Amino acid sequence: MANSSTFIKDEEVSQDPQILLMKAHAATSSIGSATVIVAMLEKTGTLKIASVGDCGLKVIRKGQVMFSTCPQEHYFDCPYQLSSEAIGQTSQDALVCTVNLMEGDMIVSGSDGFFDNIFDQEILSVINESPGTDEAAKALAELARKHSVDVTFDSPYSMEARSRGFDVPWWKKLLGAKLVGGKMDDITVIVAQVKTVVIPDDEGSGVELEKVGGEQLAAAGVASTEQNE
Repeated sequence: MANSSTFIKDEEVSQDPQILLMKAHAATSSIGSATVIVAMLEKTGTLKIASVGDCGLKVIRKGQVMFSTCPQEHYFDCPYQLSSEAIGQTSQDALVCTVNLMEGDMIVSGSDGFFDNIFDQEILSVINESPGTDEAAKALAELARKHSVDVTFDSPYSMEARSRGFDVPWWKKLLGAKLVGGKMDDITVIVAQVKTVVIPDDEGSGVELEKVGGEQLAAAGVASTEQNE
């Protein structure tokens, strides 16, 4: 992600998140692998997304989830990843999509550790109750962290595991037990809101964004937690 930040304004990238991933991956020398998602907002209100693996992004409009990315995986709990090894995936394997945003739309993006531990309705409730994006991001990260260590919480992760055939032993099932619990993992969530969208004119105006730290950004909040299994 540090390399992505470096190349964000590269002329070759030209607002293409898949090219951004390609250049960032090529410049990365660290040993290991990681899932990744990048979203770039154009002045016209078009959100371009490139994702490798099971990070996710949702767009919330008027209190409802109107768009969600889909995870990529080889099999359950084994997502696509960009890797330092040649056998891993590349930017060419990325899920690429675009979404046309409107004024007031909320963007919630996060790691699998976030989406494995929180339901859409909980996301909507926290967004609705939060005064701003910073507060929403922090509240969502904390709720996901709380769920991740709750062995009694029937999480999205445990529900998906059961649907894939993973469960408690048969004799526990006879006693009414089932596989439940959150998934301990690193958790990162970004919440952003489109402030204003205007019809493009000859001068190229488009989305009006709140100015943060000297750069034009959508109003956004970021929160993360780290957990060791």
